Amino acid sequence: MSVELISVLIAVLAVGATLAGLIVSGQRALRAELAAQRTELTALRHDFTAELATLRQEVNTEFAAQRQGITELREQIAELRERMAHLAGLLDGLREAIAFQRGAA
Repeated sequence: MSVELISVLIAVLAVGATLAGLIVSGQRALRAELAAQRTELTALRHDFTAELATLRQEVNTEFAAQRQGITELREQIAELRERMAHLAGLLDGLREAIAFQRGAA
């Protein structure tokens, strides 16, 4: 082998080793960045899950209060119906008493 061939082979090997080093360091940097992104995404997911659970609890509490309010309204309406029925009965009785007195007179 000639000196020129050996020097070209050494230059090619040096360039190959340099490129391999650059590729490996680039891959390492990408892995580190991906790991940081995963960590950040996991933290965001946990925060979102906690916030969602809080909102779900608030909505459930509000719905329970709404249901309680609706139940109270229904009870009040039922009470008013009973009172109206009682008043209707009294008015019917009063009407009959007035009609009876006019008929007797």
